[in-house]
Order: sequence, then C-alpha cells, then structure tokens
Amino acid sequence: MPRFCLQLAALAYALLAAVPGFAAASGAEGGQWPAYRDRFVTSDGRVLDDANQQITHTEGQGWAMLLAEAAGDRASFDRIWAWTRDKLQRKDIALFAWKWDGKDQVADRNDASDGDILIAWALSRAARQWNEPRYANEARRIAADIRRRLFASASGRLVLLPGSAGFKSKGDTIVNPSYYIFPALKELAALAPAPEWQRLQRDGLGLLADARFGRWGLTPDWVAIDQGGAITPAPNFPPHFGFDAVRIPLYLIWAGEGTEERLASYLDFWNIFGDKPVPAWADIKDNSVAPFAGSAGVEAIIALARSYRDPGAASLPALGNDANYYSASLILLAGIARREVAH
Repeated sequence: MPRFCLQLAALAYALLAAVPGFAAASGAEGGQWPAYRDRFVTSDGRVLDDANQQITHTEGQGWAMLLAEAAGDRASFDRIWAWTRDKLQRKDIALFAWKWDGKDQVADRNDASDGDILIAWALSRAARQWNEPRYANEARRIAADIRRRLFASASGRLVLLPGSAGFKSKGDTIVNPSYYIFPALKELAALAPAPEWQRLQRDGLGLLADARFGRWGLTPDWVAIDQGGAITPAPNFPPHFGFDAVRIPLYLIWAGEGTEERLASYLDFWNIFGDKPVPAWADIKDNSVAPFAGSAGVEAIIALARSYRDPGAASLPALGNDANYYSASLILLAGIARREVAH
C-alpha cells in the first residue's frame, strides 16, 4: 500500500478513536451487538424475549440500552429508550410497568426493581459517554423513585423490594438477590447522593453472605425474611439456584465486589462438573440438579467467574445462532463486565 494511503488510514483511525463509544464498540461484545440488535430489537425499539412468547420486560429494555451504550450505538440507544419511555414509564411515578405482552399492551403495571435500576444505570452511562444532560436528568429522577419506593426495612436490614407492590406484608419480606445490580447501585449513589444507597449495598452484600443453603451453600432465586430476621428460601417459588441467581456473580464481579469468599460457593458448585456441561439449576433443599445443561449465557458467567483472578482462563462463549434472548444477553453482559473490570 502506498505510504500516502497508510497515512490516510492512520488518520481515519485516529479520528474514529476520538469518537465517543468507538473504543467500546471495538470490543468483542461491541462486535456482537449488531447481531443481537438485529435478532431481538424491533425497528421501534422493543426488545423481544423469544423464549417467552415474545413478551417485553424492563429487564430486557435496560440490558439492551446498556449494550447499545457499550457498543457506542447512540441511534439504537435512543430508539430503545424512546420506546421504553413512551410505552412503559408510568405517569404517576418515574418507574416502569415491567411487562408488555404480545398483544401490544402493558400486561402488568407493577414495576420490577432490576428493570428500573438497569434503565437508570444505562441512562447515566449514556449521559457520561455522549455528554447529554437529559439522560442524566432522567436517570436521577428514576433513581429518586427507586430509593423512595423500593427501599424497605426488613428486620433491621435495608432491602431492595422486587417491585413497588406485592412483596412486603406483616409477615415475610420477599427479595430477589439477583436484583441487586451492584455496579449500578454505585453509579446511582453518585448520581443521586443519599446515605441509603451505601447502606443498601452493604446490607445487600450481607444478605448474600447469609442467604446460602444446601450442600453447596448457594443463594436461591428468591428469599424470604421474616419478622425475626430469619432468612429462608421464599415460599411459592422453586427453591433453586437458577435462572435468576446465576446473575449474582456477574454483578459482584462487575462492581469489583467479587472477592474469593463471595464467589467460592458458586465456583465450588460449578467446578465439580469439570469440563462437563453445568446443570441449569440446583435445588437448595434436596441438592438435586437440573436434568439439562445451562445455556451459553450461564457458561459465559461461569467463564467470567473462573477468569476473574486468572486472566489466562478460557475466553467467553461467542453469540451463537441458537442463543435465545436471555442467553445472548448474559453472553454480551459478561463480556462488558470482563472488559470494564480489566480496565
């Protein structure tokens, strides 16, 4: 190639590198984002859960916003956010109806705290990347309502309710430990300062330490805290370390909170299977395991956890054509977490 052309190419790359989001988009998960977007995000910005009757929920909208931001794709970010705001954000509060069904309408007006947190976090990150105060203002407004409506006292602990309604009574308080998105809590605490954020983070980490059951000391998807402070697997939910709780190590690592002690029980369970496929869930009451393997998304989180202290460990799975929405999301999120922790 002529020297002049090489100089032009170098100049073009330098100019692109100065564009916000270019570095993020050049990562592995950035390279996989277009395939994810084309498969799961509609032209108007709705994220489809293809393994669940094509419903849409705030978890998926928040994840897709995070992925678009990490890939530097502002056009997709704006499209997903606009649909989320217009179709799911409630009029009475800044939070979001958690479920949109295949009939093109809200199916459940109650919010889900993980979705609320993910959306606010994505907006805060986008505000920083693209220097857009409107995003920060929206994130701050959502964070304020998260703190007002979703923080609750449970026998001396400050806990995160899974939603505004239906999870706290005179008896038990029901909590989903995977809804504690620790890297997001840190960012929202800086965006909308209040001492409760630090306490929620501290008490959430304490809850994870105490909510360990069964042969392997695993955290179930749902737990109950009674009036005396006792923690048990929540009634009316399968007693599984399963599809929800598998996200706990992801969020711990992403926040820089994945200490050897906090990850030990998960790794001990996964490592007993060696190179064989890891079961999709473990029952923390009878110590049985699923008769089928976890998805590639679960394998991505396992690989992330194994490599957290060992940079030479195996790479994360790639986004295959057979990955459904949930598995694909976990693969890309694990990639972002690995990159951001490494830096």
